[in-house]
Amino acid sequence: MAPTYDLLVRGGTCALHGVTTSCDLGITGGRIAAIGDLAGAEAEREIDARHLHVLPGVLDTGGYLRDEGGSAQLLAGVTAVFDAHPHPTTAAGLEDKLSRARGRAHCDYAFFIAAATDHLDDLDRLERLPGCSGVVLSLGTDDEPLHRALFCGQRRVTVSCEPDPHPEPVAAGAAVDLYRDEGDAARALQRFLNMAKRAGRRVHASNVDGDEALALLMQHRELATVGLAAADLDLTGPGAGALWRALAGGLVDALGSGPEPGPGGPLLPTMLGHVHAGRLGLPQLVELLSSGPARIYNVARKGRIALGYDADLVLVDLDAEHTHAGVRYHGWPIATVLRGELVARDGRVVATPSGAPVRFSDTLRMVVL
Repeated sequence: MAPTYDLLVRGGTCALHGVTTSCDLGITGGRIAAIGDLAGAEAEREIDARHLHVLPGVLDTGGYLRDEGGSAQLLAGVTAVFDAHPHPTTAAGLEDKLSRARGRAHCDYAFFIAAATDHLDDLDRLERLPGCSGVVLSLGTDDEPLHRALFCGQRRVTVSCEPDPHPEPVAAGAAVDLYRDEGDAARALQRFLNMAKRAGRRVHASNVDGDEALALLMQHRELATVGLAAADLDLTGPGAGALWRALAGGLVDALGSGPEPGPGGPLLPTMLGHVHAGRLGLPQLVELLSSGPARIYNVARKGRIALGYDADLVLVDLDAEHTHAGVRYHGWPIATVLRGELVARDGRVVATPSGAPVRFSDTLRMVVL
């Protein structure tokens, strides 16, 4: 008897385990149930993926879940957003964020908890709440909040290495103030890495810039992963050469869009342009946008096309030329699948909002979902 699936994605060139190969995907219950030649299989629904590349959905760990619920991101192949700003500091603040996303978010979502000075003792509990992507802080001139945040909790701490774009603290959800003298950035990063090493805490340095910061992080690869905003790779921008060398050398683990739209436009289409230009390979792109973020934050069942994983997929036409917001792109997302449901196709959202809080492996505690 022929196997039956909820959804069959037929004939696509799939990004599997660092290689691309033509195959079919069988999806049941929102997860990938079969990979290979499924010519004899049947399904309630099918997607013809011939002439398209099938990639894991993008995990944008530096994005922003806007009022429209991430519909624009969904159209651009993003299936999960880690909201970048502003950050809640309490359980009530996190629940407020989650309640606003519930029933309105088109993609899956998670929110960082800021290491606010008056709530540091509560971070261990807060970072384990459903929908919390962990603690985020900024390099500050005052070491005490950094020190206490690193010695609370267990999960990877994210630290921003860029100057705060907000000159005044945000009353609800402000992170620790950034270093006030930009010239002190490298020294602040060195102090932070020394404290992280003493605490035995894994850290993720986001929005990294400058040769000195990159060199420091290269010396601390045993505890630090590195993330960039895709807009910082704009070849006309200052310091882009150093960032591209770091990326080519494997120092960069993840790319995010940044909290505000950058000059490069949507994350995946922007990076597909670099693939087309030969500056980046497709397997490396998958690592930077999907597998890497999932590995860094221990995201459960996402970031790969693999048996048992959530069927979060983006179907891409690498040869398509598409104009968006006045910018010409080479390579464009054609369809997006979220947990086995076709949610976007040909520039239109085709499903009601179905986003859910992202699950993290280090907080599941062997609970069967």
